[in-house]
Amino acid sequence: MKSIFFQAVVGISLAAAPFSSFGQKKNVTDAALLMKKYNPYQDMEGAKKAVEQAKTFIDLAATNPETANDMKMHLYRAETYFGLIETMTFGASDPSKLDKVLLTKYDEVAKESFKKVIEDPKKTYKEDAETFINLRVNMAFNGGLKMYTDKKFDMAAQMFIGAYQSSEYILVDNKDAYTNASLSIHYAVEEYIAKKEYDKALQLSEIGLEAMPKNIDIVIAMVNICLQKGDMVGTEKYVNKALAIDPNNKQLYYVLGTSYIDLKQNEKAEESLRKALSIDPEYVEAQYQLGAHLYNWALELKAESGKLDYKDPKVAQLEKQSDDLLRKSVEVLEKYIAKNPNDKPVLSILYQTFYRLGDEAKFKEYKSRYDAIK
Repeated sequence: MKSIFFQAVVGISLAAAPFSSFGQKKNVTDAALLMKKYNPYQDMEGAKKAVEQAKTFIDLAATNPETANDMKMHLYRAETYFGLIETMTFGASDPSKLDKVLLTKYDEVAKESFKKVIEDPKKTYKEDAETFINLRVNMAFNGGLKMYTDKKFDMAAQMFIGAYQSSEYILVDNKDAYTNASLSIHYAVEEYIAKKEYDKALQLSEIGLEAMPKNIDIVIAMVNICLQKGDMVGTEKYVNKALAIDPNNKQLYYVLGTSYIDLKQNEKAEESLRKALSIDPEYVEAQYQLGAHLYNWALELKAESGKLDYKDPKVAQLEKQSDDLLRKSVEVLEKYIAKNPNDKPVLSILYQTFYRLGDEAKFKEYKSRYDAIK
């Protein structure tokens, strides 16, 4: 179930159209007049009272045969139920404590009626619906831009998410809000990870993922959070979620690989980076990381063997493993250097590795190339 969490962005007084008919249509009129008073930004208590009273009238109109299919009824039904969501979520410090069942019901009703108004062939109230939503979208989006400029990335993300979700009510895929929300979440998560505030990073990411369930970048961020947290159950959960979205996402395996390197899980790091390269053999970032990882891993084993008594049979085993890793390292790095011929640190690794392996020709080749770069 998708969470609905709006940032209250503006108090809006909606101009009610003139009404001339009464009778059964009076319920629509009464709901409209109440929504004219609806202004959560300036008067939250008054707004709650107005929208709850409007719900009573609009629910009667929605079940009456005379008004059930009336587009004016659907306009105010959509606005009323949207208002019910706004007043429930306005200023909520902990969205997890909100009544998700009730919010989902309100969300479904609001979207049903907005959809009817937007898709109405006569388009009688289409512009009214768009104005109601777009005022909120624009204020949320602009608020997000300000928060982003102020480097308040968590709040920026929530504002952009609010803009994106609000646009959905009028059947608009707000790509700018989507992109900005993703970027804000990225920077907010980076900050939280740096502070080791992993739960806050996950909480924000979960809000983003509920709003944008196919956003692979958010899922990859959640994988990284769980890895940094040492939560392998969570890691597996989000890896599987990411693979369900995009089974051939090389970036996922790259992030996994680099995170496993940080966690000193060498075998898993190699496996993940090789998986990235199996998806894209020319993925230079993965080539570099894998080659450097294998090289460093080989040096660690060599250093470990040097701490043992030379008579220890484990010495020969460690040295063989180290040499095998060096061979695998240069196999990858030679592919990398072919596309990045002036990468001096990698040329250094290559000539040193071939020297260790006793390949004089390769040693001279890469040492010469290294020395030629000033």
